Amino acid sequence: MTTTPDPIHILHVDDEPGFAEMTASFLKREDDRFVVQTATSATAGLDILADSDIDCVVSDYDMPDRNGIRFLEAVREESDTLPFILYTGKGSEEIASDAISAGVTDYLQKESGTDQYTVLANRITNAVESQRVKRERNRQLDAIESAQEGISILDEDGRFVFVNEAYADLYGYDPDEMVGEHWELLYQEEDIPRIYEDIIPTVEESGYWTGETTGLRADGSTFTEDHVLALTDHGELVCTVRDISDRQEDQQELSRIKRAIEEAPVGITLTTRGDDNSLIYVNKQFLEITGYTESEVLGRNCRFLQGEETEPEPVDAMRTAIEAEEPVSVELRNYRKDGTMFWNQVSIAPVRDDDGTVVNYVGFQQDVTERKEHEQRLEALSESMRELIQADTREEVAEIGVETARTVLGLKANTIHLYDESGPCLRPVAASEATADLIGDPPTFSPGDSIAWRVFESGDAVALDDVRADPDVYNSDTRIRGGLYLPLGEHGILLAGSETAGGFDQRDTVLGELLAGNITSALQQVEGTEQLRDRERELEQHNDRLEAFTSVVSHDLRNPLNVAQGRLQLAREEHESEHLAAIERAHERMDTLITDLLTLARDGETVTDREPVALAPLVESCWTNVETADATLVTDIDRTILANESRLKQLFENLVRNAVEHGGADVTVTVGALDDGFYVADDGPGIPADDRDAVFEAGYSTGASGTGFGLSIVKQVVEAHGWEISVGDSADGGARFEITGVSFTDA
Repeated sequence: MTTTPDPIHILHVDDEPGFAEMTASFLKREDDRFVVQTATSATAGLDILADSDIDCVVSDYDMPDRNGIRFLEAVREESDTLPFILYTGKGSEEIASDAISAGVTDYLQKESGTDQYTVLANRITNAVESQRVKRERNRQLDAIESAQEGISILDEDGRFVFVNEAYADLYGYDPDEMVGEHWELLYQEEDIPRIYEDIIPTVEESGYWTGETTGLRADGSTFTEDHVLALTDHGELVCTVRDISDRQEDQQELSRIKRAIEEAPVGITLTTRGDDNSLIYVNKQFLEITGYTESEVLGRNCRFLQGEETEPEPVDAMRTAIEAEEPVSVELRNYRKDGTMFWNQVSIAPVRDDDGTVVNYVGFQQDVTERKEHEQRLEALSESMRELIQADTREEVAEIGVETARTVLGLKANTIHLYDESGPCLRPVAASEATADLIGDPPTFSPGDSIAWRVFESGDAVALDDVRADPDVYNSDTRIRGGLYLPLGEHGILLAGSETAGGFDQRDTVLGELLAGNITSALQQVEGTEQLRDRERELEQHNDRLEAFTSVVSHDLRNPLNVAQGRLQLAREEHESEHLAAIERAHERMDTLITDLLTLARDGETVTDREPVALAPLVESCWTNVETADATLVTDIDRTILANESRLKQLFENLVRNAVEHGGADVTVTVGALDDGFYVADDGPGIPADDRDAVFEAGYSTGASGTGFGLSIVKQVVEAHGWEISVGDSADGGARFEITGVSFTDA
């Protein structure tokens, strides 16, 4: 029968609700086990954690009420084991260091594109499954430590959360009848005070109690029971009970327990108490783990498993716990009889007699090498990401990626081919030394000529047991049998080969996809950096051209104009001519053109130094700066906006000048307020509908005296502030310019 995988409940905290909801959608597409709740602040996230069972927290860093590190610290105050992934667009070594110090499970930087959600989903799955395995292992370990048939587990309130068949049979109940009931159900009223006053305090103080009690069955009969209580790290109470009314049954039970211990899936040892703590019993699994025979280990201290790379800290922790007669659990490097190293998870607990005196120590040993190496690889992959994101070129990213694949993932023969659109092709950029030994120089792949190109186009990682059996194999005579193909998004592909058929398993694929995701992110960053550098070069060239232009306009054109104006004045002193007035008007037009051109060229495309500006007095000041003849100004506005005052003057002076120029000497100009801005209207002839899109173009003018740059300057000022401008008809039939998107400071 196929079992349904347990759902994974995720809390995603991000102050941008749209991003959190989008991420939730992509995560659910990656794995249908995901159940995602979202919150827009750390405070809301803590409320959800208080009311919901969450398997993993994914949090942004930069949030308004408290950042991701403070949120992590608050979570860790309640749980030091809940997986917590910092998923942020604001990445730095300092933030990563703070997150690690605060106990983060994983650290992932937001990137563009959807590949990041695959990486995030893998990180979540790995973190949750690792935590579930650890939690289940601890629960099983608690039960094994008791080593009895009748087993129950009680929560902190003293109610049964688990009862096995043997335990329930002793009391005459079904297990389902007992779950949720309080332990007082199983004892006579006169015996309950002893349990509260003597037994429970002992358990709370030492974590362990063993002795005899009188059990009460469902039918009202009683029996003498051998009772063992052990407190777990999670606050649960593990109870084991044996009916010792009949010694023969007790011996049979002991025999079954011995067989269970002998066949247990973890190594179990029993040692003496004292300076030597020598082994007096080992089970079969211990011998299989270590490679020794029973005669080679009995009578010796377990320190014979230690070796050159055994860390002193866990050894000291075990020694200290034994001296204090307390339980302890550590992980350390041990060595088998043949000298090979393995990671050993060792748990030791004191065994006490009826008086509470420690007489032995029971130990549990489990080979966790595979899990430990997997954790170390994940940690190394995270470390390699820091190096990858510091790379400046695609080639440098490829070199780091190949070396990481070799040293961290054990992919000895691997290459990275990057996409070259000029081909188009997948061109080899970096390769390990083992690749040259295996195939020589890596080939360049063209469209449709290889497995590599097929996988690159599909975007799905593939592990092949025998590449030569694939119809798209590039070289059917290749020495490569097993092949691992890891796409790098639109940037290329990472390839790994092995002379052994089936040389890559699911774990290689999963870890390879994590590395490929990191490499893809680094390549995207390099691409963005190169585009930014190109943009900076373009801007620099643009500024150089602009500087040259303004130099020509302000110096090479204005100087000759000044000479011409001076000569004109001298000519007037010598004689009068009707042509001199025309020349003067031409000079004035040239001067206005030069001024407008310099205004357009020199003023920037954005405004940074804004300040509150009262509109009414500013408009009146601009009115006095423009030749308005008999025109009339009406200021129907009393608002203050946030703007650059100098640039705003350019806007109003040009709009007023435009109204007078096109509306006549007696035109009326009105400046009024809008809900989100202001308008400038006149009662002149207006602007034809067909010309309204063109009036803001540089050089466009319908008047004989206009330069055609005034409204271009107006539009430049509007856009520099991030506003919008439109033109239409005024109430009097003239032109009406509306500027919107304005920020008022007097609201």
